[in-house]
Order: sequence, then C-alpha cells, then structure tokens
Amino acid sequence: MMKAQLRKLLLVGAVIAVVAMVAYEPARESAKGAVSEAQAPAGAMRADAAPVLVVPEKRSLGKASGELFGAPPAPPPPKPVVAAAPAPVVAVAPPLPYRFAGRVRKGAEEEFLVSKGELIIPIRPGDVLDDTYRVVAAKADGIELVYLPLGTSERVAVSSVLDVDPPPPAIAAPARAPVAASDGKPAQLRWDGPKQVRAGAAFDVALRVSTAQPLSAAPLQLRYAPAVLEALAVKPGAFVGEGTFAFRVSPDGAIFVGASAAAPAPGADAELVVVTFRPLKAGTTAEVSMSALSLQGAAGRAIAHEQPASFRTAIQ
Repeated sequence: MMKAQLRKLLLVGAVIAVVAMVAYEPARESAKGAVSEAQAPAGAMRADAAPVLVVPEKRSLGKASGELFGAPPAPPPPKPVVAAAPAPVVAVAPPLPYRFAGRVRKGAEEEFLVSKGELIIPIRPGDVLDDTYRVVAAKADGIELVYLPLGTSERVAVSSVLDVDPPPPAIAAPARAPVAASDGKPAQLRWDGPKQVRAGAAFDVALRVSTAQPLSAAPLQLRYAPAVLEALAVKPGAFVGEGTFAFRVSPDGAIFVGASAAAPAPGADAELVVVTFRPLKAGTTAEVSMSALSLQGAAGRAIAHEQPASFRTAIQ
C-alpha cells in the first residue's frame, strides 16, 4: 500500500517537471530573440516582423519656447540707469575791470596808468589793486596782473602810449628865465570856455593851471557825455610849446592826454589843453570834468593840485 502511494507521488512530480520544462523553453527562446533584436543595428527589421506605429509620448508634443502661438520669451531685465556725474565747476576769474590809460616817463623811471570806470590809477610792479589784483609787470607790450583768489594771470593791452619825456634840467635851464620858488600852495586849476553855446556850433574849452613851481608835464584825463557833446579836436595848450603832445578819445566820453613842455616852464596861468566840442542837444547843459591829472615839475617832481569843479555850459 505504501509503495503504491510512493509511486503515485513520483509519477505526479515527474509530470509536473515535464510541464515546467515545456513552458520554460518558449520563454527562453523569446528572450533570446529579444536580445538578438536589441543587438541588431539601428533601423534593421526582422523579415517576419510586422511594422509597428510608434506614437510619441504626450509630453514630447509640448510647444517649444518661442514657437508660433507659444508664449513669447520674457524680455531681459532693463539695465540700471546710472546718473551721469555732474561736470566739475571750473572757477573763472571775472572780467578784468582795468584798462590802459597811459604811460608817463619821469627821467629814467616809467609809470603806467590804468583806468577803472572814471578813476585813473598809477601802477608799478608789486602794487595790489583793490586787494584782488597784483601787478607783476608793466611794459610797453602789456601790463601783467595776477588775480589773487585763483592765482590766474591777466593782461591789460597797451593800445596807445602817452609818453611824457621831460628833458634833463641841465639842458633846459638856459632856455627859460628863473622862476619863483614854491610857496607851498597846491596848484589851482580852472576852465576857460563860454557859458552858453548853440546846438551844432563848435566851441573851445581850455584847462589852465596856476602854480609857483616850474611845470614840465601834465598827463591827464577828461570826461564828457557823448550823447550831449561831440569831441572834434584835442590840441596842446600854450605851455607845451615845442614839447610833445599825444591824446586818445574813447567812445564812452573819455579823453586821455599826455603833454610835456620842451623845458620846465612857468606855471602861472599855464594853458594845459584845448578841446573843441560840438554841442548836440539843445535845451540841455553840457558838462566837462577832469577825472585825473598828474602835474610834474622840474626833474619830474610831482606838484600837488586841487580838483577843479566841472565846466558847464548851456546849450540853446
């Protein structure tokens, strides 16, 4: 009985083993074929294989960035705006307030004159004008200044020369009679001209000086209103004689005069300069003033003087 059951179990196990082997062989062959196909070159197809339509995965159908109907790419971020640095402020000296007014020689020395408005200022190298400008050099080709706040150089052009060259006293003394010694009083100046004039009719105005000292030179500046008077001529006074005379008339109504006698002359009522004017406006009063004067005696010595009142004449 036991033997029969054992044989029955063995038979059943054998049958199961055979069935397992039969099922294993097709699977193994199928795997081999799959491996062979995987190792075959790309694009090769088994002759007995049916064509297979490959449908791409859904995610591969997405629109590429920038395609038509696709969302445009985001614009690049704007570059930061950098404000330009302000240009540096360069300090510049103001317009030069001085102009050349004349040059005076006193023997071997030379003195230059500059004007500021109606003021005449004698200058020499080293002088400081208005605490702002230092005179560096004064020469025939120009006056060099330094603007002290900035240390910049400025130049006054010498447009004309009003030289006064008094001759040496040793040569001049025999030509004139001796004059009285100075009485210590300042020289007196006065105008000689008509009190009334007619519009359009020329007239003369003379400037005279009275001094006890001998007179050799008299550089000066006169002023008038160019809208009321027209300067027609500037002539040397009688005291100049055979000496030297130069003048310059500016459009703004200034007359610069340089006058010197051939030798020191008596200064009693000496005529310095004569100016011919034409009055322009009837019913007005014309005025002529002396804004600067440098009286010089023998050997270039300065002579003190009083400032005269302005000359006035009524224009009819």
